[in-house]
Amino acid sequence: MSGTGYARLRGVSADPETMEELLATEGALRPLRAGDTVEGTVAAISGDEATIDLGDRPAGVVALREAGAEQLHTGERVIATVVQPEGPDGRVVLSLRRSHQRRQWSRMEELQRANEIVEAQVIDANRGGVVVDVGMRGFVPLSQLGSIGAIDTNESTIPEAVRALVGQRLRVRVLEVDPKRDRLILSEKAATQQLRRDRKAQGAATLHDGDVLDGTVVSVASYGVFVDVGVADGLVHRSEITWDKGVEPTSLYSVGQKVRVMVVGIDRERQRISLSIKRLADDPWQRFTSAVRPGETLQATVTRVMPYGAFARVAEGVEGLIHVSELASHRVADPNEVVKPGDTLPVRIVGVDTERRRLSLSARVAEHG
Repeated sequence: MSGTGYARLRGVSADPETMEELLATEGALRPLRAGDTVEGTVAAISGDEATIDLGDRPAGVVALREAGAEQLHTGERVIATVVQPEGPDGRVVLSLRRSHQRRQWSRMEELQRANEIVEAQVIDANRGGVVVDVGMRGFVPLSQLGSIGAIDTNESTIPEAVRALVGQRLRVRVLEVDPKRDRLILSEKAATQQLRRDRKAQGAATLHDGDVLDGTVVSVASYGVFVDVGVADGLVHRSEITWDKGVEPTSLYSVGQKVRVMVVGIDRERQRISLSIKRLADDPWQRFTSAVRPGETLQATVTRVMPYGAFARVAEGVEGLIHVSELASHRVADPNEVVKPGDTLPVRIVGVDTERRRLSLSARVAEHG
């Protein structure tokens, strides 16, 4: 074979993944074909076209009317796609636009493989989702939007919440890349979930038990409160919200509220961070048990009545149990016959279990002094 119209043979992989490999593969020992990618240097610019030096190959030509081609400069290196291997004047007809699109599709495939998160500006909206610009046009379906709540997909017009996204920037991840169908699907939800996992991993790696942090309540559930402490979100279990008894702990906080928390547990394997609000306040149990002794009599307020007795508050955040046998000097079959929530009565401390944080009380003994 002659050197004209051919390139030097270079060692390449059978399945090119990078632009360099692609150029090497398509520059192997064979004639140019439409769709091939070539690299060259702008040799001259004249009128409405630029001549491209392709080395051992015939010169190429690019029409300056192509988007971006009018910015070419002599001596500049370019990557282009072959439109015609041989034009009317013998030169190779090239397209920078097609080459750019090819590189963009290659970039999207790399982003998908790497699970990388990118920013995209919303440029249009329709009933099915939003069109975004990531260097090329992509689509985020309604089901993959995390910036809006539930949407009625039966609406005949574009939902206002979707329309309001136009002009905003979203963080997205590439879900599907199909150049043949000109199909690029992205997901905001997948990006949000990955960011949350990354933050949890960072938090689990950098935080330590006993750290005291300022945070913001991001959600409230029946089992506790989630707090954003900057590097990650952590859970304040309902048992760690307040020392007060008989209070619905999750009712004390709302989304957006500023709180101070202490790190009380880190599960690095599962990337879970446990927080406490109540441990930053004095422990009322320790304060109470250090000030009183068994045998002392004090006033208590009944908080709950159970089949086996009644719980009574003896100090803020401290409750004790009056067993059914200790409610009165006579036999009591049903504690509700003797006391009800809100009743105040004298009780005597008959037992303190410091380890299990249990307080035993007697109204019967207190009654008889």
